[in-house]
Amino acid sequence: MNKRTASSPRPLVIVESPNKVATISKILGDGFTVKASYGHFADIPAKRGSIDTANNFTATYVPSKKGQEVIDMLRDELAQASELILATDGDREGEMIAFLLVEFLQPTVPVSRIVFNSISRLEVLAALEDRKQIRSSLVEAARTRRYLDYLYGFNVSPVLWSKVRGNLGAGRVQSPALRMVVEREKERLAFVETTYCGIEATLSIEAQVVATLRTIDSVPVAKSDDIDDAGIVAPPAQLLLLADAQQLAAALRATSLTVADSKTEGYSRKPRRPYTTSDLLQDIYSRLKVGSTAAQAIMNQLHEKGLISYPRTDSPSLSGVAMAAARQQAVELFGASCVPDKPRLYFPKRKSAQEAHEAIRPSNMSLRHPKGLSTQQAAVYDLVWRRTVASQMVDTTGTTVTVTLHANTINPEHWCVFTAAGTTIVEPGHRRLYSSVEDDEPTPLAEFTVGDVFGLSAVEVKEHVTRPPARYTDASLIRALEAQEIGRPSTYAPIIQSLRDEYVWSKRGDQALIPTLTGVAVHQFLSTCFPTLVDYTFTREMEEELDSIVDGNSTLVDMLSKFYSLGDGEWPGLVSVIDDVEKSYKPADHDVLTIGVHPETGEPIVLKPGRSFAGKKSVRGTRSRPSRTSGSPYIKCGSRNVAVPDNTELSQLTVDFALQLLNTPTEARVVGEHNGEEVTVKVGPYGPYAKVGARSVSLPSGTDVATVSMADIEPLLAFPRALGVDPASDDEVVLKRGRYGIYVEKAGDTRPVPADTDPAGVTLEHALELLARPKKGRGKR
Repeated sequence: MNKRTASSPRPLVIVESPNKVATISKILGDGFTVKASYGHFADIPAKRGSIDTANNFTATYVPSKKGQEVIDMLRDELAQASELILATDGDREGEMIAFLLVEFLQPTVPVSRIVFNSISRLEVLAALEDRKQIRSSLVEAARTRRYLDYLYGFNVSPVLWSKVRGNLGAGRVQSPALRMVVEREKERLAFVETTYCGIEATLSIEAQVVATLRTIDSVPVAKSDDIDDAGIVAPPAQLLLLADAQQLAAALRATSLTVADSKTEGYSRKPRRPYTTSDLLQDIYSRLKVGSTAAQAIMNQLHEKGLISYPRTDSPSLSGVAMAAARQQAVELFGASCVPDKPRLYFPKRKSAQEAHEAIRPSNMSLRHPKGLSTQQAAVYDLVWRRTVASQMVDTTGTTVTVTLHANTINPEHWCVFTAAGTTIVEPGHRRLYSSVEDDEPTPLAEFTVGDVFGLSAVEVKEHVTRPPARYTDASLIRALEAQEIGRPSTYAPIIQSLRDEYVWSKRGDQALIPTLTGVAVHQFLSTCFPTLVDYTFTREMEEELDSIVDGNSTLVDMLSKFYSLGDGEWPGLVSVIDDVEKSYKPADHDVLTIGVHPETGEPIVLKPGRSFAGKKSVRGTRSRPSRTSGSPYIKCGSRNVAVPDNTELSQLTVDFALQLLNTPTEARVVGEHNGEEVTVKVGPYGPYAKVGARSVSLPSGTDVATVSMADIEPLLAFPRALGVDPASDDEVVLKRGRYGIYVEKAGDTRPVPADTDPAGVTLEHALELLARPKKGRGKR
């Protein structure tokens, strides 16, 4: 460490991330010392009893090992400083870190707090001229949230260990999010597929106008929106079945369509609001196919490079300076007519939007293509730049023509009504910014004259099948959480990652969130025993009360007392609920679900979550956390139990599937030899596997261990295979087989091998080419 003399003290500026230090140091110059706290350097110890619930919920924050090193380093720097300037992030967590820095450093020099939304020279220097003090209300709200999450996790999780299965966790926002994923899967399971038809007629004109059948004898033809998940059609619409549609289409081919009405209306589309954290995470997933955890990391990197404003915000508002800069960019690109007379103002959807009070935007609007960015960083920056500039541009306007056409078929005799519509863009407005990246250009349609008659060049029957509700993705789950007003900008990505770590999985090449059987079991238990804790309204009201603490209308003690011990309204308090569950809930009396009945014995076939773990109990609710080997889901029929892979879909849990597992031999079966060692197969807690000496190799889900042969197993024994050493880094490159298929690995970095690639042909050169590609988000690790 470079020591300075006592005669040259200068201000010490502390930021959160070390990645910001160089940029801010460059802005401030040699007259300041800039150091980082490395985020949360101290926390409540992760053990029971860290919060004294009997003494107004007091707790002591303790530095981590790394945190203590940071504190020691900052103390040395502070000893030579003229003042302390706390420049941690501008949200509640940043305020809490600033508070803890003062607590641990105990400065004797003047202390001030500065906040800047982006790491730009203008904003950083302006913040230095507008110094503040730490806001105690923000600190108390952050502390309350941390204590709340601690009390939830360290009290509910041990109940899961004793009543469901060991090593399970629950969380204040995680558990309602799990509810969304599990309930969506059950909706899909209950879904009734329905086939319906439509008819499209192409007019015999140069423009190839396609009209869609809407009514038959004044009865609407059912569309997807008219059919619910149970297959019931909402009246007055009726299904058009295939045979009827084909007969009607044949009759229509011999007739013509007459224009009964042609209506022209104005078309207008406003620009979308500037990005909030939720909006940007969703767009990064939808457009770039990057998962929420990786997306949040990219956003943080761009902020730390000084390229975008603070990336955790639920406000779409822009400052006056930012609006003016965005408008200027639009004018320079497209002329003065592309912006409205006055700046566009945007307001939060939430009543109590907090955290950073400005949308995510470029720090420098005139910087169109920053240098030195990765492909993904550049793509995310481009999203932010376009969205910000577009938000200040004029509406996209034009005209929409809707034409209604009639046909009177003779055989069979029906009065059919068709419609066709098209939009002509007159003023592109904000669409100008997206013309090169969007492919949804409206199709124009000329005006028609009532009474015009058109022959038909084609009449086609379109057969459709209704689809079950789509599984959640990172993007749609964030949208659902935001709609329920639960979670906050800083929690969306961590919540989804925690779900992926514990309770959901994704198929290879697909980011849809599928609950594990353990996830289903945990949700069932929580919704049965702790329904309030997974209730969206209750969770939202807790978020609102945290906001009330910021406003000075509530306190840490008030909120935690109601949640933990005193209760509030119908909620009796967590202690009371847990006591009731401990006394009344007997795991043996509860199944995750009933699969069916054994066709021969008549015994019920049920799914169980795994072995519960009572643990060693000393005081109320205090247990040691069990290991991950404390059981996994299994199917039970009479006295027979058989393990079932945790990533089995609910739709797979049929009687036939259960019987196949139940009839699988429990003893290992010798299949043959490999390199002189005996090869056996067996079904274990995580599915079928082969054993060669001391080595175990997973077999594909659904493999019948009674019939699998060495020919099936031999290809799987080729992994892992060393491919060689990367000459650029000297790291070994290995071809491996995992849960999601074949992949290559180098120093912990992995890339999937395309499914159509023969693993035997993968070379070192091929592997290095794969590893050089941008990494895409994938499922549970």
